[in-house]
Amino acid sequence: MVRIRLSDLDDAVKMFLARAQQGETIVVEDDNGRLQCGVTPYIQATADEKRAALDALGRLQQKSAQSMAQLGVTETDIDRELQN
Repeated sequence: MVRIRLSDLDDAVKMFLARAQQGETIVVEDDNGRLQCGVTPYIQATADEKRAALDALGRLQQKSAQSMAQLGVTETDIDRELQN
């Protein structure tokens, strides 16, 4: 990943990226219509959103652990299946 400050970009690039700054994804294609790259806007989650996501993840992990225990399945079993 390359990181650069918006202020370090020239005006033409800033104008090109303006749509992404407004929340729109930009896709760049070659002359044959093949995707070459894309610019996806980054949206920072609020502290409340992060907390809610972590809470939801915790509940999901608990449910998964309970289901696996009921089935008698371990993480090693799942890893083995995924490698096959």
